[in-house]
Amino acid sequence: MKKLPVLCICVIAVCFSWSNGLCQSDSIPDFDTTYIKDLSGKLALRIYGVNKFNKFSIKDNDLPHELKYAPNENLNLGVGVNYKWYGLGLAFNFPFINNDNDQYGSTYRFDAQTNVFARKFLIDFYLQFYKGFYIENPESYIEDWDEEFVYPHRNDVVTATFGGSFIYVFNHQIYSAKAVFVQTDLQKKSAGSFLWGGYFSINSLSGDSNFIPRELQEKYNENLFFHNIGVTSLGVSLGYSHIFVLWKKFYASFTFVPGLAVQGFDVSYKDTEKDLSGAFLAGRFLARNAFVYNTEKSFAGITASIDNFSGNTNRNQPANLNFSVGSIRFFYGRRFNIR
Repeated sequence: MKKLPVLCICVIAVCFSWSNGLCQSDSIPDFDTTYIKDLSGKLALRIYGVNKFNKFSIKDNDLPHELKYAPNENLNLGVGVNYKWYGLGLAFNFPFINNDNDQYGSTYRFDAQTNVFARKFLIDFYLQFYKGFYIENPESYIEDWDEEFVYPHRNDVVTATFGGSFIYVFNHQIYSAKAVFVQTDLQKKSAGSFLWGGYFSINSLSGDSNFIPRELQEKYNENLFFHNIGVTSLGVSLGYSHIFVLWKKFYASFTFVPGLAVQGFDVSYKDTEKDLSGAFLAGRFLARNAFVYNTEKSFAGITASIDNFSGNTNRNQPANLNFSVGSIRFFYGRRFNIR
């Protein structure tokens, strides 16, 4: 754990250097100006809120409901700046906003996510560590459940995730993800593009005991009574993204990128030697959507990104473990001409 901050700094530094080079390589315009206008030469200041998450669920295929675990999510508020290829944002957790630990339990987290939106490429990296989860859907197995009750939570549950993706934009001459997600472009007309790329992920999940509540242990398959699992994935993806321009100022953007990966897993069971390992094909699904108002003077909107990975504990029960990583952002900003 003491090495985690050093590793995070190294990863972020590499991502920043890489994105710097990519964006500088785009300094010579190679896009259709009837579709895209470059606004990166203006100073953009913004205020924003962000909610990041790392969830997982366990599913027995013989039962109607999956068991969903989630961290106690925090809404962070911050400020950001963009100018040319450079962008920086600082967000903070304010206790008077996130004061629901009595109901959902407390969560310790380190969550570093970075996104690079170059003209031809979309690059994502994330490094996450979460400790402390609650069961998000207790109503599926507790009769007369009320949302005002204290949710069942596990302070011992820990997840660690490291992953990323690299996507090539085929139709980059007329389609600009920058206009939607970092607002350094204007998208003048509706346009879309097919996307192709690769991705990887390393996920680990552990607890002091297995994750199935005692009330459900008689119903669940014993192969799901693990207390530690590691899942690695390496795959390719193919998808599509489209920006609908409405009344010249409003964008509705939808991105869907499914993928297929070779996935390896190692599962450990407490107080038994029944450890499992193996490899198989598994799915992944990336969705990134947005609704944005964007003009040369100001911009505002909301964006959402979610990355889903399916997992496993043995070959006889496919897709019984699922990881979800993502974030939701809302923002308002203005641009200024500077010398």
